[in-house]
Amino acid sequence: MRRITIFLIAVLALAACSGAADSAETMVDASGGVDGETAFESAEPTDASRSIDVELDVVEDRQVIRRASLELYADDTRAAYDDIVAMVQATGGFLADATVFPASGEEGQPQIALTARIPADQLDAAMTAIKDSVDEVVSETQGAQDVTAEYIDLEARLTNLQALEVELRALLEEVRMQDNADPDKLLRVFNEVSDVRGQIEQIQGQINYLGDLTALATLDIGITQTPSAVPIVDEPWSPAEVARDAIRNLVAGLQNVTDTVIGFALFALPMLLITVGPIVVVGVLVYRRYFRKPPPAPAASG
Repeated sequence: MRRITIFLIAVLALAACSGAADSAETMVDASGGVDGETAFESAEPTDASRSIDVELDVVEDRQVIRRASLELYADDTRAAYDDIVAMVQATGGFLADATVFPASGEEGQPQIALTARIPADQLDAAMTAIKDSVDEVVSETQGAQDVTAEYIDLEARLTNLQALEVELRALLEEVRMQDNADPDKLLRVFNEVSDVRGQIEQIQGQINYLGDLTALATLDIGITQTPSAVPIVDEPWSPAEVARDAIRNLVAGLQNVTDTVIGFALFALPMLLITVGPIVVVGVLVYRRYFRKPPPAPAASG
């Protein structure tokens, strides 16, 4: 048992050391570094090295999340929406979300907001095609988030955990092959394997999520009816409709007044008579008995 415990500690230590080395090596490779031999060879003067020609090929190896937005004007917002959806699908993308707001009149066009996921390498071409298909571009924004360091860190952690899982599974098999295998020891090693497997699946999910974000750019689009195409009057003026509304309001007002009078006569007034009436009667009697002055006596005649 002591030998297996020492072996387990040694495996964990070796896995941690190899993980640090793999992480450092991965960071050097991702930053565009080269080994010493390649560096010395590239330092030799040649005709190609004397020419000034900068190639930023390293950008292609970076993991970048791109997001853009467009605010557009269109005479027919529904037709513009259909055209944009067709363009997005033509690039290999898809419509992730869409909201259509109600129109402000019979002749008005609805305002539409949508979110599209487009392959990152097709984003610029798709935005150009979309802008050319509408009447006016109100605003345009683009942004990028570099997640290369996070991506490299996740891959290094995944590699280390996978190596540790292999060692733990080998140790588990060795313990199982023993004639007097300790069940508690088997359970501890098995729990370690399960824990490492859970970490591997979690990190793999994060890598897949980042890969989806970097492979597909997000494009938010808002489509509004062109102001010049908006009708001056949303609805035609109708005096008859105005008169009907006025009469309807008058009838409703009279009904409210009548309801108030009926409610007062049948509910409020009886409640006042029942609750306040006896108090008023007692007050009048007390006043007449104790506070009212008697009439002056008539003067005696001579």
